[in-house]
Amino acid sequence: MIEQGGLGRKIKALRTARGIPLSVMSARTGYSVSALSKMENDRLGLTYDKLTKLTGALGVDIGSLFTDTAQTAVHAGGRRSVARKGEGRNIQTGSYDYLYVSPELSRKRIVPIRGRVHAATLEEFGPLISHDGEEWIYVLDGVLEVHSEFYEPEILEPGDSIYIDSRMGHAYLSKTPGGTDIIAVCTERADDFVYGEPSAEAARTPDDPAPKSRTRKPKTR
Repeated sequence: MIEQGGLGRKIKALRTARGIPLSVMSARTGYSVSALSKMENDRLGLTYDKLTKLTGALGVDIGSLFTDTAQTAVHAGGRRSVARKGEGRNIQTGSYDYLYVSPELSRKRIVPIRGRVHAATLEEFGPLISHDGEEWIYVLDGVLEVHSEFYEPEILEPGDSIYIDSRMGHAYLSKTPGGTDIIAVCTERADDFVYGEPSAEAARTPDDPAPKSRTRKPKTR
C-alpha cells in the first residue's frame, strides 16, 4: 500500500528536480498554487484525474510515481508483468480506492486499475471530473451509476461495462452499500498513435471542423 503522502513527496521531488515552480504547475494543470501545495503535503486526495494532469505537467510517465528507478524508453518487442491477487500500488481517496496493477512497467499504453467506488451521490462526489485519454469500466460486484456530461445516467450491474472519452466530464457512484468493485482500463491520451498513424482527432488541424456530436442533451439536475 502506498500512502498519499508518499505520492505527494514524489510529485514534489519530480517537480523540484525539473526546476518547475508551483506557479508554472498551476498554469499547466489549472489547479491553484494552494491546491498544489496541499497535494504535495498530503492534505488533498490524489485521484486518477489529478495524477494524469500532474504527470502531464511534469512531462513524466504516471509509472514514475510508483517506482524509485529511472523511467527509460523501452524498445524491446516483448515484456510482461504478472500481478497476483491484491498486488499493486493501493491508493485510497474519499470517493475511490485504487489498486494500480503492474505499476513497475513504464510507458504503458494502458493503465489497469482495480477500484472500489464509495461515493453514493453527486453531492458527495463533487463536480464531474475530466482528464486526457479514454477509459473502460467493468463492474465486478455491486451496482454502479455512471454520470457523464452529455448523456443521461446509466446503471451498470455486475458484468456490465462502459467505454467513454475521459475528456467528457464524468462521475461513478456506488448504488450498493459498502461500495461497488470495478475494473478500470485507462489510456493517458485520447490521441495515441495506432500502427504508426495518428487518430482522426489528433490529425485534425485547428481549422478543420470538429466532428458533429451524436450525443444526447444532458439531463437537467
